[in-house]
Amino acid sequence: MGADTRMSRLKKFTRSLLSGYLMLGANILYTLASVPIALHYLSKAEFGLWALVSSLSGYIALIDLGMAGSVSRILIDHKDDRQTGAYGGIVKTGALVGLVQGMLILATGIGLSTLAGSLLNVPGELRPEFVWLMIGQATVLGLAFATKIFSHLLLAHQRQDVSNHGASVFFFAGLAVMWAGFAGGLGIYAFLLSQVVGTLGSIAVNATGCLRLGLLPRGCEWGRMTWARFRELFAFSNDIFLYSLGSQLINASQTILLTGILGLETAAVWNIGTRVYQLLTQIIFRIFDYSAPALAEMMVRGEKARLAARFKQIVIFSLSAAVAAGSVFALCNSAFVALWTHGKVTWLPANDLLLAVWLVVCVNVRSHTGLVGVAKAFHFMRYLFFIEGLAFVNLTLACIQTGGITAMLLASIICTLLLSLPYGLYRTRNYFGLGWRELAAWHRPALRLALWLVPAGGLIWWLTRDSSAEGKLGIGALFGLGAGWAFLRHGLTPALQQELAGRLPPRVKSLMPFGLLSRAEIKQP
Repeated sequence: MGADTRMSRLKKFTRSLLSGYLMLGANILYTLASVPIALHYLSKAEFGLWALVSSLSGYIALIDLGMAGSVSRILIDHKDDRQTGAYGGIVKTGALVGLVQGMLILATGIGLSTLAGSLLNVPGELRPEFVWLMIGQATVLGLAFATKIFSHLLLAHQRQDVSNHGASVFFFAGLAVMWAGFAGGLGIYAFLLSQVVGTLGSIAVNATGCLRLGLLPRGCEWGRMTWARFRELFAFSNDIFLYSLGSQLINASQTILLTGILGLETAAVWNIGTRVYQLLTQIIFRIFDYSAPALAEMMVRGEKARLAARFKQIVIFSLSAAVAAGSVFALCNSAFVALWTHGKVTWLPANDLLLAVWLVVCVNVRSHTGLVGVAKAFHFMRYLFFIEGLAFVNLTLACIQTGGITAMLLASIICTLLLSLPYGLYRTRNYFGLGWRELAAWHRPALRLALWLVPAGGLIWWLTRDSSAEGKLGIGALFGLGAGWAFLRHGLTPALQQELAGRLPPRVKSLMPFGLLSRAEIKQP
């Protein structure tokens, strides 16, 4: 079982990761096209209204109560033993929970549509649009939750590639529908029409994938829904819910805070100015996210040595990638926003620097706290993220009126550095029985990379500070090539470089700069 299982696991991870990046590429194209199109047909206030509705939807989705992560994770515990009926019982219970949650989401969205507009100071002339957008978004979100069991099954079996390919196709379909809606005079409702097309298409693809791959239980495998099954799901989901609520406060409350205090136009500026940052987090977070089912499987099967080796590689690779990406982002984002929006949106370079720092910090937190979730051992972390979220919101409320977006970003960084990051490092150290010096060595490649890129990026920014946006982006592209080389040369350990070399086709390996990955492969435990 060992070698064949490991090969199958690696192939599934590679397939899921590559398809995830393909989907992200489709998302990037969607974003690049949709924002200029929307700003052509809408005012900044109307664009900010859609950003607000999207943020509120994230809070409505907390009705999930952590069940999504619980169902997919516990399915991994039982998927190797279908005959007992436990697997089928979890599928039944998860499907019923999703249906109930979908109905609750619809009811909550309808209730919020009449209340939240006045509470968040939405201008009176935009209140009718706000009401109908909230109802429509809640309907779409409720439908997605009611059919979520299909995506849980794909994730548990490490077949996210199915849903990723479907999402890639429907990004383009959604963009075409949205553009047609704007051109046809639908106004802001064109966004909602795009969401309907994407959601229905994804549901169809996920359901078809589960049927064709045989992921649904058969015959006697279905088992029964029992309170024991529900308690198993709910016990774990309770921890995930508190964690998710805190994460939502930390990462998705900015638009709501900005709307209530500084207005919809400032919220629109935040939404547009951080689009590239959000895409970068998705790119780098996927390294851990698509590894999580495989890491969970290693835990279930007791492969502790392999787990430690793979997790260390994930931390090193992700953190160095964040340093490289953040340095290029800090140099280029404000120029890109100016060019992208034809000067309609102004974004401060200081905010780019703070976002780059936050990117590195958040990527590190994602890996170390993510391992806690995979292990199903939240303990105090179930409360820590909620405490951090409350601290962030209160600190932001105290300083946002005078400091604006910049002060809000500083509040984010301070809270994460003081709370979730040190706790995540502490949990990793305890889980693998590491010394602090040994754990610090995991972060040495990223630090070495930063010592190369940060001074170089700062010098280039100073020399090009008076250049045109086009000129800055051109220089930034060249710097990005250098950052990519430095990532491979200085951001990875020799062992990781050599293992990557062993996975590359000979023709690709021969194209690597200066024979960087041409050394003999080192076998990993």
